[in-house]
Amino acid sequence: MFIEVEKEKFRALIFTASLKIEGTIHLLPQERMTDYLGEAAKPFIPVTEATVFSITGELLYATQFLSLNKNEIIVISPLTGQ
Repeated sequence: MFIEVEKEKFRALIFTASLKIEGTIHLLPQERMTDYLGEAAKPFIPVTEATVFSITGELLYATQFLSLNKNEIIVISPLTGQ
């Protein structure tokens, strides 16, 4: 039996050393991104509706789901105006 927990969604821009990712991040209500990133028990961030680009801007692929290792993230920021 699964209990569905309503999560807050926000569009994010994420940079790794070699990729630029635009996608949707899902957080629990009142959860801050900085706290989520610092939580050692969860080494990966689920990203939905993701578009992945090379660091130079070339579209590599789009996917409905990817799991991103938090250790690879250099910059993460909310996308505004989306």
